[in-house]
Amino acid sequence: MSEERAETDFDHHSAEYAADPWAANIAMNTHCPVSYSRKHGGFWLVSGFEQVSRVAHQPELFSSAHELPNVPGRPQGTVVPASSFRGLPLEIDPPEYTEWRKALNTFFSPPAARRLRPRIQQYATWCVDKFIESGEIDLVLDLSNPVPALITLELVGLPMDDWRVYADVLHALVYTHPGTPEFDRVEADFARLIEEVRALVPKRRAHPGDDFISFLTQVEIGGEKLSDEDVVGVCNAVIPGGVDTTTALLASTLDYLDRNRDARKTLIDSPERIPEVCDEFLRYFTPVMGAGRTAMADTTVDGCPIRKGERVLLSWAAANLDAKVFPQPEVIDLDRDAGRQAAFGVGIHRCIGRHIARMDFEVVIGEVLARMPDYQIIAGEAEKYPTVGQIHGYLRMPVRFTPGERIGSESATNPLPAALSK
Repeated sequence: MSEERAETDFDHHSAEYAADPWAANIAMNTHCPVSYSRKHGGFWLVSGFEQVSRVAHQPELFSSAHELPNVPGRPQGTVVPASSFRGLPLEIDPPEYTEWRKALNTFFSPPAARRLRPRIQQYATWCVDKFIESGEIDLVLDLSNPVPALITLELVGLPMDDWRVYADVLHALVYTHPGTPEFDRVEADFARLIEEVRALVPKRRAHPGDDFISFLTQVEIGGEKLSDEDVVGVCNAVIPGGVDTTTALLASTLDYLDRNRDARKTLIDSPERIPEVCDEFLRYFTPVMGAGRTAMADTTVDGCPIRKGERVLLSWAAANLDAKVFPQPEVIDLDRDAGRQAAFGVGIHRCIGRHIARMDFEVVIGEVLARMPDYQIIAGEAEKYPTVGQIHGYLRMPVRFTPGERIGSESATNPLPAALSK
């Protein structure tokens, strides 16, 4: 095998990448769709759509597994650099993965997402009602953050009054640069939240309800019930996936619609188009920038020699900007058929929560355009994540709009969390 490799100084956690990831991604997938970076212990960056798809469809050769402890040469999961936390079933390989996915799909199917829509709408209405009379709201902190967080915590079965605690920690976990004291502190905060999840598992095993943790304690995979640790591992993936990724997509979309009033008018006049344009916004504003793999044998991708044990980063964001698949990728085209977009991943590990994420998008964007159609971001106040290495999102987005009237009412039989009414 040749020792030659195309090298780059690419660092997905760098400020330079965060400043304009679109330009960087297009340059990579155009000129060098497979290259090697020495950052974060060394990894292969795969950025072309065809190359990303090929690797993602070879789970037997490019492993998603996360074996602890992280010893060089062993699979190190789907985050580069490797996370201290194992997420299931995201970080399991076939054939075991297939049984896991089949069992968990019950909670995340399209019909299950549709059943959640009234609750998502209720949360969105309440969040907007809190601010509609004032004419000011933070579209991240007051809306696109709490709605996905609340529906995720309710689905999982966690204390919903604590949604802000979970949301803040999970935001910080994805925008804080790895290898820094700040990141170590955030990981410690997340570990404490996971301990709260762990403490709930035996209680739900003994007295199951209709929440996801209860489901996990009762379901059988391979003829056996999940261990407490495996239940926690599933929550390690589902909670961050539900709380932060949709928030990022919503914030980026709302920023775009603030800057592109014709597109905003199109969706205001034709709200039925909101579901169909979701793919184009996912393509352009890919929230989860990529996913890691570990090579399980010596191989090549586009002639580049990848050795057993080396890390590979599949850039969903760069693949979504490949001009060979999406002409004029730097342009958002609401009439584009972007159904092939890779924002939810490619292959067997495609995001299990994607149907709920789409429902969040439809409801929240629809709520904003219906009730705050003339919103304007306050100049200089929107703040992006300092690093977009994991999630490309916003810290905050204050806006002003013409005040309106409250329209929601709390149900006596199914009240919203007290945290929302404060």
